[in-house]
Amino acid sequence: MSEEKRLDIKDILDAMIKKWYWVSIPLLFFSFVGLWFYVILPRTYEASTLIVVQSQEIPSSYVQPSVGTAVEEQVMTLSQEVLSRSNLENVIREMNLYPEARGEGVAMDILVAGMRKKIDVNTTTDGRRGGTVSFTISFKGSEPRKVADVTNKLASFFIDSNLKQRARRATETTAFLEKQLADLKVLLQEQEAKVQAYRNQFMGELPEQMTSNVTTMNSLQLRLETVQTSLAAAMNRRIALQSQLSALETNQPGATISENAQRIVQLKAQYEEARARYTPEHPSVKLLQQQIRDLEGRGGRGEATGLSPQVIDLKTQLKSATLEVESARNELARIQHKIDFYQGRVETTPKREQELATITRDYNITQENYQRLLDRYYEAKRAESMEMRQQGEQFRIVDYAQMPEVPVSPNPLMIAMVFLALGLGTGAGLIILLELMDSTVKGIKQLETWSGGIPCLSAVPLALTEHDVTMQKRRVMVYLGINVVIFVAGVIIVGYSHFADLTVNLPVPIPF
Repeated sequence: MSEEKRLDIKDILDAMIKKWYWVSIPLLFFSFVGLWFYVILPRTYEASTLIVVQSQEIPSSYVQPSVGTAVEEQVMTLSQEVLSRSNLENVIREMNLYPEARGEGVAMDILVAGMRKKIDVNTTTDGRRGGTVSFTISFKGSEPRKVADVTNKLASFFIDSNLKQRARRATETTAFLEKQLADLKVLLQEQEAKVQAYRNQFMGELPEQMTSNVTTMNSLQLRLETVQTSLAAAMNRRIALQSQLSALETNQPGATISENAQRIVQLKAQYEEARARYTPEHPSVKLLQQQIRDLEGRGGRGEATGLSPQVIDLKTQLKSATLEVESARNELARIQHKIDFYQGRVETTPKREQELATITRDYNITQENYQRLLDRYYEAKRAESMEMRQQGEQFRIVDYAQMPEVPVSPNPLMIAMVFLALGLGTGAGLIILLELMDSTVKGIKQLETWSGGIPCLSAVPLALTEHDVTMQKRRVMVYLGINVVIFVAGVIIVGYSHFADLTVNLPVPIPF
């Protein structure tokens, strides 16, 4: 025979029906305990405010916001600011929260920490855009009206703090860019002064003047060729005049004063013609003047010249040709000097170009940085103006907190489920324990199981004596009395706690 006792669901259910009192007693006890807990636990109310994140009124394509922090980070930062000790302490004093605790001398740090635990900030994310579009602020307390007022006050703190924070950040951004712009402007002016000083020092040798220098030098080359041609012609004419003069002077018989006067008339005619063509400072005009004065001086003294007018004319032409040669040579030297001067400029231009590129490289980079920073500065100024006008991204309250009518704690359904489970579980556990400890046989099937499968041919029913029946009835009455006592005691305790408005603050938090 097997001594191992096994229980199935049917055996347990049969035992629970037969020994119902082992289930009813713990069930009644835990039911009234749960009801008592529901009565004495303090009521906690919760109020919530919904705040949406409203985009800036001006399109971002026109004005870029200077505050580029994600909404989640803004909410986290604002939560730390709003839930700071100083701010919550002001709320506690202004809203007269926890008067009993403050009257008992509880430290403000403890009250602030307790209040902070009752405040929840939850963000809601838009699945399509992947960003926070709204968040809720919740507060729990024992007084419904104060709970709603505190929640709305915290929401207003969030909105005001967000506006101030955005305005402060925009102002700080503008001030920072303005300081950077001023420093960069000083550097830009210094580099610009260096570039300008270099250009002034080497004016005419700069790369952009290369074309002008080459053009001027080519023009001087053409002028040089023209002057060289004129010089060659003047030298040839002077040689020819010298040859003619030499031939005439060899066979010259002499000249009279009348011939001298005739020559003066001719020179005066040439002088008038030259004055009509040239300025008084022209060499030909001056030469004719000198010749006239010489001839008139000799004629006034009554002296006769020993030269014929033809010889005098040739000498005059020779002297003019000599002056022309000297003038052409001087002009040639002057043009050559200019050509050498511009040639030096052209030759030094590559060197100046390299030096200027070195100087202007840093200047160009600084100028680009200054321009970019200037653009950002104006963008920051526009963003600052937008934030000051409260036209940027801001928080807007959609649903203000209303006075709650139903407490969120304790939860009656949760309490009922927990204590019903405790009552039924305790009763079922007691029955299972008693059944495992009971060694009697409960029916034919159990007997066959214990005997190793030997079939039972017949069974004799249990015959109870009068004493057994009496004891059984007494036992039932005792258990009924225990149930009645538990019920009556529970009703009294729960009723007294309810009408006496008894409230017990448990030292440890409970899940319901």
